[in-house]
Parts: sequence; structure tokens; C-alpha cells
Amino acid sequence: MPRRTPSDARRRALSQNFLHDQQVVADVVATLHPPPGALVVDLGAGAGALTQAVAAGGHRVLAVELDPHWARHLRTHAPSWGAVSVQHGDALRVPFPAERFLVVSNAPYAIGTKLVRRLLTDAHGLTRAVVVLQREAALRLAGGGRFAASWAPWFELTVHRRIPARAFRPVPSVDGAILTIVPRPIPLLSPAAYPDYDAFLRAAFSGRGNTLARRLGVRPAALDALGLPRDATPGSIPPESYARVFQSVVGSARYLTYGEGSP
Repeated sequence: MPRRTPSDARRRALSQNFLHDQQVVADVVATLHPPPGALVVDLGAGAGALTQAVAAGGHRVLAVELDPHWARHLRTHAPSWGAVSVQHGDALRVPFPAERFLVVSNAPYAIGTKLVRRLLTDAHGLTRAVVVLQREAALRLAGGGRFAASWAPWFELTVHRRIPARAFRPVPSVDGAILTIVPRPIPLLSPAAYPDYDAFLRAAFSGRGNTLARRLGVRPAALDALGLPRDATPGSIPPESYARVFQSVVGSARYLTYGEGSP
């Protein structure tokens, strides 16, 4: 059996899988397409494959890396790549820049969902994020479930190309995918609506009944008026459609009775 090196031990402990395929690296940066001179934060920069590729386009990069070995590696090599600054820190905790910025990330799969949630809740200057995730996680976060519906009024979450496992070193057991997070220029709902909207989604995804109409306690014809199937089930409609359903029914006094107690 091959002897494990300290580098192998770090990768295992931190769930590190670095992008090795240069075409995939180019595809990730192409999906980001930052404007000239933009500030790009690389969360979980690792050995710097994405950092170097973004910097090569003439952009400013803040490379954030938790592993002290790779943080030292970045500080040694990044000066020759362009306008790169390196911060030894945790992608889930490091403060975001005060100016507007983009995010690119190939962070460990183990923190992928937490990282996406943090970008949605804390990254107030974010203009676009491109995150490499386990493909199953990317499809779940951007699909027809409650997570995507919760954020769809304010963000567009889109899954792009599949990334084969062989594009990483070491090779993980599953394929990856590119997920983009883009704030909507015109939100579908006011942020002030979030508490009521969240209660509405709790009814839609956890209430009694097989259909969305039954769970919300509304007549099926109410969905007709919105161009949705009468027998639509939770998760079968696009995430952004929930904002329209919410706007249609939130004014009803029966909204207060939605949920597990609905008929």
C-alpha cells in the first residue's frame, strides 16, 4: 500500500479535491465572466488553479485558504500571477469586501451547502458567484425543493455543466457541477416579505395533502389563474413561481390558517 504523505493527510482531513483539468478551470472562469477590473473572491483557493486563471484576465483576486500549507504556497506564487492578495482564513467566516465583488469557489464538497447558504445570506455586495459543488448537491439546491423556492424571489440559482470526477486530484467518488448564484436586478418580493413567505413555504412543503392547492387551502382554480396546473405538487413548479402564488394568496384571511391544520 502506498505510504500517505502529510499532503495526503491534509487533503483527507479537509476534504480537498483540487481542479486539475485546465479546460474545466477555463469553463468555470468563463461562467463567471467578470467585468474588467472586477474584484473576485476565491473561497477555498487551494493550490490556486482558479485564482491564477482569474488573475490572468486582469482581475483583482482575493484568495482565501484555510490550509496554512496552501496559504503559504499562494503567497509564494501569487505575486507572479497578477493583482492577487492572499488571506489565510475560513471560507465560512472570512469577512466579505466592502465593495461589490464576485465569488468563485472550488471549496471542499463537505462545506458546499453551508457556503452557498452563506453567500445567499451574508454576501451583501455580491454580483455573481460560481461555485463548484457535488453534482447531486447542486441539483438539490437549485431544483424544485424548498431551498431553491426560499431564495428564488431574490436570487437565480442555476446548474451548469457536469464536471467529471477525473477533473479533480485526488479523484473524488462523485461528479461535480457548476452552480451560479446571481442576485435578481428586480426582486420578485420585497425582503420585508420574507417572514410571511417562509411561513407560506412551510405550509407548501410540510402541510397536509398531495397537491399544492390542498396544502395551501385554496381552490385549484386559483392556480389556473397563475398558469399553473391544478394538480401541481410541491416541488413540481419552478422555484420562482412560488413568489407569484404567494402574492396571489397572501392577502386572504385564510393565509393565517395555512399549514398542517389546513383541510
